[in-house]
Amino acid sequence: MWSTKHLFGRNLFIVPLLFLTLIVGGCAQVPTVQMSPIAAPAGFEVPRADWFKLNGSNGHRSVMAVLRPQGSGPFPVVVVLHGADGLAGRYLSVADDLARAGFLVVAGCWQAGEAKTPGNTLCEEASPQTAWIADPAANSGKDLIAAARSLPDARADRIGLYGMSRGGHAALWAASTGAGVQAVVADAPAHRPAITPAPPSTLDVVDRLDAPLLILHGSSDNVIPVAQSQEYERAARALGKSISVVYFDGIGHIASVQPGSQAEARQRAIAFFREKL
Repeated sequence: MWSTKHLFGRNLFIVPLLFLTLIVGGCAQVPTVQMSPIAAPAGFEVPRADWFKLNGSNGHRSVMAVLRPQGSGPFPVVVVLHGADGLAGRYLSVADDLARAGFLVVAGCWQAGEAKTPGNTLCEEASPQTAWIADPAANSGKDLIAAARSLPDARADRIGLYGMSRGGHAALWAASTGAGVQAVVADAPAHRPAITPAPPSTLDVVDRLDAPLLILHGSSDNVIPVAQSQEYERAARALGKSISVVYFDGIGHIASVQPGSQAEARQRAIAFFREKL
């Protein structure tokens, strides 16, 4: 595990991360954020994770875990975006597998969802669900991407997003609205989430998707119907976008965390990131 001294080269209680506009796969406007180290939240202890509180550009505060791979960097980076249940342990499990595979990983609260779950309690200071509904481009994890890009040992020009369920919706919005990422994995990404009111559809910005995309989706998903990914796939292919899709027969919601598919889903995601990052 990193110590604060290991991560930043000296002991600091508040570490400002100031970002200029970067040219990374296009012109990306990168938020200004601040982060400070915190103890691992109770019940969320992950052996290789260091934890931080992120003061975002929109005034909200997020909790995030940074998982470092073995070896010497710099490393390609993957930002994990959680679903509607907040930063639950199942998303941290995905993050841990990515770090073991050689990626520098950030898994953090990009949204405070309304479901009463431990993950959303952890994320209670993050941007609210209503902000995402009103403006998904501005509330799609870009503060986490900015923080990840400037971590020590990070390859700032090789950033991937791994979004699951609602986090997949956010990842597609980020990659289509100037986040400047180089690869996206979206598992069960709703482009029409089953909430009222719902945020604008990712189909509204599919023409602006500027990163290779891998979609994962279980055919028996009763939360986000697989037809939504099939519709997005058709639209992306018609525009000549770089897209790969894996549909998991008989698998339910979020193939990356389902017992019958998580090993294959994560292996496919890791292989995709290794190729694109």
